[in-house]
Amino acid sequence: MAIIIIFKVLVFAVLHLYLEIYHMKKIINFLIFLPLVGQAETFHAPQPVFFENNILPKQSELQIKTQSKTENLTAPSITLSEQDHAKNKLEKLINYGVVKQQWALLKQVLPLYQQQANYDVTLYRYAKGAMLRAEQEYAEAIALYQQILVDKPELSYPRFDLGVMLFENKQYRQAEMELKQAKPMLFPQMQQLADRYLQAITERQSWQPDVELQYTQTDNVNNASSQQDIILGGLRFKKDEESLPQKAHGFRYGLGLNRELNLDGNHFIAFNSRFSGVHYWDNQDYSEKSLYASLGYRHRSALQAFGFMPFFEQNWLGSPRYSKNYGMVADFRRELSTYWAISTSISHTQKRYVDPSVARRHNGYINGVTLSLSYQVKPNWLLFGGVEGSIDRSKDKAESSFRRGVNIGTVWELKDFVSRVSSRYIKRDFRAENFYFPEKKRQDKEYSLNATLWHNKLQWNGFIPKLNYRYRKIDSNIPEFYSRKSSEWFVSVEKQF
Repeated sequence: MAIIIIFKVLVFAVLHLYLEIYHMKKIINFLIFLPLVGQAETFHAPQPVFFENNILPKQSELQIKTQSKTENLTAPSITLSEQDHAKNKLEKLINYGVVKQQWALLKQVLPLYQQQANYDVTLYRYAKGAMLRAEQEYAEAIALYQQILVDKPELSYPRFDLGVMLFENKQYRQAEMELKQAKPMLFPQMQQLADRYLQAITERQSWQPDVELQYTQTDNVNNASSQQDIILGGLRFKKDEESLPQKAHGFRYGLGLNRELNLDGNHFIAFNSRFSGVHYWDNQDYSEKSLYASLGYRHRSALQAFGFMPFFEQNWLGSPRYSKNYGMVADFRRELSTYWAISTSISHTQKRYVDPSVARRHNGYINGVTLSLSYQVKPNWLLFGGVEGSIDRSKDKAESSFRRGVNIGTVWELKDFVSRVSSRYIKRDFRAENFYFPEKKRQDKEYSLNATLWHNKLQWNGFIPKLNYRYRKIDSNIPEFYSRKSSEWFVSVEKQF
C-alpha cells in the first residue's frame, strides 16, 4: 500500500511540474490524488463562467412596423375652364394634389408652376413641403415650412403642419413650441388634434417602465456537459453528481425604467435601467440577479437613430456578488425604405469577477460588433437576419477567444396571434491550449433557437402572457467539459407602460 501511495505522489508531482511549465505556473486545483490507469475516481469538473451572454453583442427585438396608409393615385377629376389662365389652372391642380395627396401629380405640376410669372411662393412652398414630407425628406420639408412662417407668421395651419412634421422627425421641443403657438388659432377639432400631439410628446419623453414575470424550467441549470467519464493522460475519472446537468424550476422577473429627453433639435439624453433575474426554488445556488444601468447620448430622427451609451452591470449568482461589467455601446439604425432597415452596434465591455480563481483566468475585455438587416415582406410578416463577431481577451490565453456567427428570424402576425422565431449559429475559437487538455485548443459550435407566441387581445390591464421556448446546444472538441445542451419552456407575462 505504501508503494502505491508513493507511486501516486510521484506521478502527480511529475504531471504537476509539466503543467506548471506548460501553462506558466497555473495552479492545478482539481487533482488531489491521481488514480492508477483503469481505476475511476470521482472528479469535480470546472465550473463554467456564468452571465457570459450578458457581455456578448445583443440583437435588437424587431417588431412588425405598421405601414402608413396611402391613397391609390387616380387621374384628377377637376374642371378647368378655357378662361383660366395657365397659372390659375396650375394652382387648381396643386390644391387638388395637396388635398388628395396626389404626390406624383405635384412632381409634374410644381416645376411648371414655378416658371410662371408672379407665382404664389407660399403655395409653392406649402405644396412642395407636403410632398417632401410624404417622401420622408423631413429636413427639406421643415425648412420650406419655416420659410413660410418667416414671411407670414400669422398662418396657423402651416404652423400646425410644421409642428406635426417636427414631431414625426423626433424634434419634440420645437414641435411643442409650434403646436402651442398654432393651437389658439385653430378650429376646435384641430385644437383637439393638437392636444393629442402635445400629449404624445409628453408621454414619449416621460419615464417608461416595463415589467416581466415568467415561470421557467430547465434541464441544465449549471451549463454542464452530460458526459460522465473523463480521460486525462490515460487515466480515467468519473464526474461527481454536481458536475452533471441539473434540473431546476423557478421564475424569471424583470423591471425596467427608461427615459429619453429631447434637449434640442434631434439630440437626446437617454437613460436605461433594468433589474432582472431568475429564482430557482429547488436549486437556489444557481439563482441569478443582474442590475444594469446606462446613461448617454442619442440622436433620433424619422428615418435613423444612433447613440453612445456608457453602461454598468452588477451580477449575483446565488447570494454573493459574482461579476461586474462596464463599458460602452455605440449603435446605429437606418430605415432604407418602407420595407428595408439596417442596424449595427459596436460594444466594448470590461469584465471583472469577484472570485479570485475565476478572476485570475477570466478578467479582461470583449469587443463586439453586430450587423442586421430586416425586410417587411407583408404588413403582417417581417424577416430579419444578421452577422456578429466578438474578440474576448482574458488574462488566460486559453480562455480568450474569437466568436463569429449568423442569425435569422421572423415575426409573423395572423389576426391577433403573433409569433416570433429566431435561430443563431456561432463558432468560437480559443487562442491557446486548454488548461485540462494541453494538446488541444478549444473550439465550440453553438446552436440556439428561440420561439415566442402570444395573442394581442389575450391580456389583462395591459399584461400580455406569452408562451416561450428556448433551446441551446454547444458542440465542443473538448466534450468532457464544454459540450452541453439545454432547453426550457416558460410562460412570461409582460407589460409596457
